[in-house]
Amino acid sequence: CVSSYDAIIAASDYSSSALGGCDLDGGATLPFVGVDLGQDPALAVSGGRAFFIARQTDVIFELDPHCAAPRAKYGASDPTSVGYADPQDLAVTSTGALWIPRFNVPTLLVLDSTGNRTATIDLSAHDPDGNPNMSAIRIEAIGGAEKAFVALERLDDHAQFASILPSSIVRIDVATRAVEAEAMLEGRDPFGAIVEESGAFFLAAPGSFDIADEKDGGIERFDPTTFTTTYLLGEAELGASATEVAVNGSCGVAIVADPTHAVNATSLITFDADHGTTITTAKNPLLSTAGFDLAALAWRGDMLMVGDRRAAAGGYPIHLFDKSGACDLTERPDTIFISQKPVALRTTP
Repeated sequence: CVSSYDAIIAASDYSSSALGGCDLDGGATLPFVGVDLGQDPALAVSGGRAFFIARQTDVIFELDPHCAAPRAKYGASDPTSVGYADPQDLAVTSTGALWIPRFNVPTLLVLDSTGNRTATIDLSAHDPDGNPNMSAIRIEAIGGAEKAFVALERLDDHAQFASILPSSIVRIDVATRAVEAEAMLEGRDPFGAIVEESGAFFLAAPGSFDIADEKDGGIERFDPTTFTTTYLLGEAELGASATEVAVNGSCGVAIVADPTHAVNATSLITFDADHGTTITTAKNPLLSTAGFDLAALAWRGDMLMVGDRRAAAGGYPIHLFDKSGACDLTERPDTIFISQKPVALRTTP
C-alpha cells in the first residue's frame, strides 16, 4: 500500500464497477476497474480480512484491508447449476476458512484459507422450492464454539422471487458443518448484510418494496446467543421499507425506500437501537432523494458515511455526518466525491 484508506468503497452503475476508498479528510479514489469486477458488487469484512464480491461473475477478490489492493482471486461458482451462483456475502472462521452464502443455489460454499474448495453445506430443506436464497452470514463464538448464522430470504424462485414465506436464520456449527437450528424472523426478505453491534444482529427486512406498511417488514434485532428475535421496528413506524442499516452503540441509522413503484425514493432515518423506537422517519429524514439513490452506510467511530448515487458537479457524493449525544447527526459541509456510483462501504482497520 502506498497509503491507507479510512473506508473501502465499491461502486457500480450496474454495467461496470470500480473499487477504491476514501480518506475522511476529503480524498477519494477508485483505482481498480475492469471486467472482472462485474456489474453488481458487494463488500465483506470478516476476521480482519476484506473482500470484493463480483456477484454476477461468481468471483471474489481478497483485498488488502487497508488500501483495497487486490491480493487474491477466488471462484464461487457451482458446477452443478446453470447460470451464476450469485455469492452474496462472506465470513471467515478462526482457521481462516471462507464461508460463502450463495443466492441462486441451495449450498453454502466453504473454501480453505487459500481459496481451495473443501465443502458445500446443503440448505435445500429449508425452503419448499429447494433453494432458500441465502443473503448474508456472520460467524460468532457462542459458548466457546464457532457458529455460522446464515440469513435465508426463502423467496419463491418460480414467481420472480416473490417474498411470500417467512424468512429465517439458520445456525451451523463450524467444526462439524451441521445445521443445528432454524429461527423464523419477524421480517420478510432480509436485505443486505447482517450488522453486528454490542452482541446483537440487526437486519433490514423490506418485504415488498411496493408496500410501506407491512406488519412483517422493517428493522429486526436478533440475539445470536439466545437465538431469538427481540423486536421488529415496523414499516408503519419507519414510514417506508428498510433497505440497509448501520448501528453505533444505541444509535441506529437506516436507508428506507418509499412504495412508489419503479421509483422507491430513499431517505436516511435514525432509530434507538436499544429500544426499537424511531428518532427520525421518512416524514422528517436527515437526507432524502427523489429516486432509489441512497446506498452504502458505514460508521467509522462517531462519523457516519452515506453513499449517494445522484451525480453532482464533483462526482457522486459520500455524505459525512458527525454524531453527538446519543444519536444527533450533523452533516459536514465537506462532502467526499467519487467517480462512480457507490453501492457499498466498509471501514478499514
